[in-house]
Amino acid sequence: MTIKYFKTNTYYVYLILLFNVSLALTYTAFGQAGLDSLDREASIYTIYNVEVDETSRNVTTARDRALSKGQRQALEGLFRRIILISDREKLPEFSDAEVTEFISGFEINNERRSTVRYIASLVVHFNRTKITEVLSDYEIPYAETLGTAVSVLPVLEEAGALRLWEKDNKWREAWENYDVINNLVPINTPVPTLKNRMYISALQAKSGDQRSIKSFIGENRLNDLIIATATIKKDVNNDQLQLNIHLKRNNPNLEEDNMSKDISVSVPTHNEMGEINDKALFEAGVDAASDWVDDLWKSKVLVNYGVASKIRASGYLNEVSDWLIIQKQLAKVNLVRNINLKSITINNVDLEIEFAGDEEQLALSLAQQGLTLEQGEIDNKWAIGLTGFAQSTGRN
Repeated sequence: MTIKYFKTNTYYVYLILLFNVSLALTYTAFGQAGLDSLDREASIYTIYNVEVDETSRNVTTARDRALSKGQRQALEGLFRRIILISDREKLPEFSDAEVTEFISGFEINNERRSTVRYIASLVVHFNRTKITEVLSDYEIPYAETLGTAVSVLPVLEEAGALRLWEKDNKWREAWENYDVINNLVPINTPVPTLKNRMYISALQAKSGDQRSIKSFIGENRLNDLIIATATIKKDVNNDQLQLNIHLKRNNPNLEEDNMSKDISVSVPTHNEMGEINDKALFEAGVDAASDWVDDLWKSKVLVNYGVASKIRASGYLNEVSDWLIIQKQLAKVNLVRNINLKSITINNVDLEIEFAGDEEQLALSLAQQGLTLEQGEIDNKWAIGLTGFAQSTGRN
């Protein structure tokens, strides 16, 4: 037996073992129980940083009230994350017992208490199956795919002056302090560096100066830039502060998909301390604007529970371990309901994917995990593959 022969046979033995392990992994990783694993739910069906603060006649009662309110607040946050703004009113007011049934567990952080007061921060995990079933009952589509990060340039127009990079731009400060961990689409706010100041000004941003905007996007390598121009108005008759916001999306890769939106929010002129309520006004504005950003993404990836499709796809394997990476990345895609491995060789894998939504939504969701899904123009056959991102993260 030559060394070459020995190595070749060893490789085939390894392939056979890998094939058998892969089959076992397929049924465990993609069975219904596997799809509801904590790893898959963590990115979508967990709500973080739920702050609770309750006072009552004793700390035990305060704690019970705080946990009950916090869990309800988390449920509202989850629905805010995965369904459209227009569909929220379709949901009923759930009882405390019903809210509890949706929850698979929760964690308590930063707990503080006195004899009558209870303060904590909660992380609440939800049961994916029960959530999607209730949405199906009310015929509400939902999104389970995290979006690509976008950047927001907050321009404040006040008393005839425009602010963007200035320190006293409270509108930008509200965006910088906004906790986006529970949003479907990650949002970041560019920092006021000298370079950024040189590339775009408040006036250029507000007026939609495309030369400056494109230069700013290119220099910062942004996927999506949303210019949020806010104007404060006082409603003296109703003792309200009003924030009028114009949102303009700028995407260098989707010129035809550029969109704009005008929204308005209002709060009482003064807070409980008698101070001007501008902080609450800006926070309400960020909430409303980020809702719109999330909805832009949701409209592309919304699915209906119980509606499933199947496609057959083949993939080329540079290494046998590529199949394990494909499995690992597929397991992160919530649209994928099941995988059937049809065949595997040294260089090729053939599989059937059962999924919710349509092919375009599936391809978009796979792309978020570093997988490509393309249909041949001639034979209409589907091909699945790995990007460099998936290969680097999958082997870690």
